Amino acid sequence: MKKLFATFALAALMLFAVGTNDAQAQQRTNVGQLVSGLINVNVGAVAVNIGDITLEDLVDVDNVLNNNNVEVLNNVLNNSPIASNNSEILTNLLRDADILNDAQVVVGVLSGGIFVIQ
Repeated sequence: MKKLFATFALAALMLFAVGTNDAQAQQRTNVGQLVSGLINVNVGAVAVNIGDITLEDLVDVDNVLNNNNVEVLNNVLNNSPIASNNSEILTNLLRDADILNDAQVVVGVLSGGIFVIQ
């Protein structure tokens, strides 16, 4: 039942697109894109290429989603084991590389290797 709910929620979320003015995420971004990127990211490749990641590869979630969609994203992360596991792995990799501080977490991945943080 949880899988069905998570799948339905993810499909429904893809309908809520939000425009952004952020220079690092110059695309229409929605919750579904962030979650899909987080689920499909190759964490091994990120680990191997961690030295190539800079602050320019990060964008704050508030710059790409409105408050309601940020709440929806957090709910999806709390109910998706794969997304939450990848979030934790990426967060730890970026913290260990001193790219994120202890208060920041990865909540999504956009095309082009942009990590969305909160």
